[in-house]
Amino acid sequence: MNTKKIIKNILEWFIYIIIFVAIVWGTPKLLVKILHTDYPIASITSSSMWPVLKEGDIVFIKGVSAKTEVKVGDIVVYKNDPSTSSGRTGFTIHRIVTMGENTLTTKGDANNVADTPIAYEKLIGKTVNLNSKPFRIPYLGKLSRIFKK
Repeated sequence: MNTKKIIKNILEWFIYIIIFVAIVWGTPKLLVKILHTDYPIASITSSSMWPVLKEGDIVFIKGVSAKTEVKVGDIVVYKNDPSTSSGRTGFTIHRIVTMGENTLTTKGDANNVADTPIAYEKLIGKTVNLNSKPFRIPYLGKLSRIFKK
């Protein structure tokens, strides 16, 4: 009887591990397909979008393929050009303040100055919204940054 109980416990743990791995591995893959972007999840790493987005939040990003899919007021994500004066690499998540024919300008809600205009082609996507506000998961971004270290 003890042997059966041990085998049952081992099988249960094995199933739990498989489910956990499937969730951890599968969720990002599923989000890539659903949200139409290679970057469906982003961690907020600064306070430039405070109070709407806070450092450590996780947000979901929906891919955009044309400038007609965004408007002034949307919070968008774009890839930084390391050759700009800021020299930052990675991504920026800021709100669109103006849209031109070939470029758009963004600004962090907590920033005093707008960003350098970027070409529409640099857009990765825009935040997924719920009730007209970005859907965010507080503090989860801090956890992801710990695991990256």
